[in-house]
This record gives sequence, C-alpha cells and structure tokens, in this order.
Amino acid sequence: MVTIEDIYGIDNTDLYTFHDSIRVQKGDYDYYYREIDYPESDSISWSDLTPVNYASKKTRLLDLKETLKEVDIFLISKYMQFGDYDNSCMVERSNYKLFLEEYKEEKGIFRIYGGYGSSGIAISIRYLLDLANEDKADEIIELLNNLNEYPVIDDEDMSNMEYDAFLESLDSFAIRECNDLLANQYLIEVYDYDQDKLKEVLLKSDRNLDYPSYQIESGGSCYIDTKRLIKKVTLIQYIECLIDWELKGDLS
Repeated sequence: MVTIEDIYGIDNTDLYTFHDSIRVQKGDYDYYYREIDYPESDSISWSDLTPVNYASKKTRLLDLKETLKEVDIFLISKYMQFGDYDNSCMVERSNYKLFLEEYKEEKGIFRIYGGYGSSGIAISIRYLLDLANEDKADEIIELLNNLNEYPVIDDEDMSNMEYDAFLESLDSFAIRECNDLLANQYLIEVYDYDQDKLKEVLLKSDRNLDYPSYQIESGGSCYIDTKRLIKKVTLIQYIECLIDWELKGDLS
C-alpha cells in the first residue's frame, strides 16, 4: 500500500496543484465560467498547474497532508518531462511514451502539454493513495524510484527512438549535404541523383564506423556529422547513386 511518506521520499519529482475555469453554456448566447480544481479531461495545460512550494523540508510532509484535504496534488517526474528548448534528450521522450502506453487509461494519469513542445505526465496523489488502485500505485512508485537509480525505462526503446530521429534528420537535410560533400570530394558535377540509393549507401557507411555519426542534442534534436558519415563511402558506391553527372577534373 502506498503512503504519503512513500510519495514524499521520491527524488527528482515536483508537486503541483491544478486550477482552471471552463465555459458553461446557459443559452444560445449566454454563458459563464465555472472554476474547477481537478482536470475534466485526460490532458492538462502547464499554465493550469501551480508549483507547491513549502517553507522548508521539515514542514513539507505536514503541509502535503493538509493540502490534500482541500485539493489534489499532482506528482510530476523530471525523467518524463521535456520540451524543444530545454536540457532533455531522448531519455525523457522514451520514458513519457512508455509510461503512457502502460497507464494512460488510469483515471489519475494526465498528459501535460504546453508551448514549444513542452510535455510531461501528472500523477494524482489522491489516485496513488486510493486503495482501489493499490497494485497500479505500487508499480508507479517503484518505477519512479527506479528512475532515480537508472533514468531509462527501456534502453531498446530509447535507442530505437534515437535511430528514428537520425533517419528523420537524414531525410530532412543530411542526404543533400552529404551529396554536396561527396561531389566536392570526388570532383563531380552532379545534376541529378537517386536519393533512396544514396541514403542506403550512407546508412551502410554509418554502420561501418567505429561509433555512430549522429547524436541526440538538448531538446531532442538530432545532430549528424555529415563529414564523418561519408567517411566510408567509396567513389564507386557514390557513382552508382548518380543519375546525371560529369567529372569536373582528372581523378587520376
């Protein structure tokens, strides 16, 4: 059984209360706003969450209990929180995805959204303390504590997401950039090339490197070292990808 002391002891989590108002229609043209202190859908905005700040750690546990008598408090793990311009990487995105896959149908679990891709998961403390949810609550508390020991729920899932980001960046800009680098390296004027063939050659080159040519940066974006990516591409491999081209100089 989960206790408030169990929740209080979880590192790398933040506590928030929720407050919002919803528009209520009274007639065709008449309406009013009703205040609510609990989400009415499974997703909530960051703007509707208020951090719970206590005077000191000594009084925090007592204050938690007193606050819960009035309103619910929501637990948010830093290991499942990310945005486009923060210090997050693919760790938080993978954890977020896997946690929702497992617990999104639970009434006390909420997806958080905000500007610039800001996302997270809010977990109702009242939900965790409810004996009717004992099994799920125990699982969630164990998971949150385990993240403080090792911050990734599933290494394979995170790795797959990183590779997908690599493929997306490859299609977005890197194939074109690699073509320009290879054309310059082999003194070839390229008028047209087969992008799919060149992509396969580049992927083979990446697999033959000592370590991948890409890395996930802050905000979840993927950086590709294109000069390193083409390192294992031979002239013959490159020419087989070309459709319309001519030599600019003597290769001998």
